[in-house]
Amino acid sequence: MRYYSLAAFADREGISLILHSSYDKLALIDPRNDSQVVFHDALVPGGALLGYLNADHWAVALPFTREHPTIAETFVTRNAFPREVLLEAIARFVEESLLSQHTR
Repeated sequence: MRYYSLAAFADREGISLILHSSYDKLALIDPRNDSQVVFHDALVPGGALLGYLNADHWAVALPFTREHPTIAETFVTRNAFPREVLLEAIARFVEESLLSQHTR
C-alpha cells in the first residue's frame, strides 16, 4: 500500500486569529507549523510527499468561510483555500502514480 503526505505551514500572519495561541506554542518548537502540527509530524515515513501548503490547519480542512461566514469574519480569519482544486490535484497525482506503477 502506498502512502502520501501533504503538510501545511504558514507564517503567523497567514494563521487565523483564533489559532494564534496554538501556532505560537508550536513555533517554539518549529515556526513551520499549521497551528496544530509542525510540518515534519505531518509526513508519513516512507510515503510520497505531495507538497507543502501555505495555510493553517483549519483553512486546509474546514470551509468556515462558506458555511459559517460570521465565525469566519471574527475568528477564523484566514480560511479561504482552494480545497476543490487541491483535491483534484491529489486525485490526479495519485492516479498517475498508480498507473505508472502498473506499467513498470
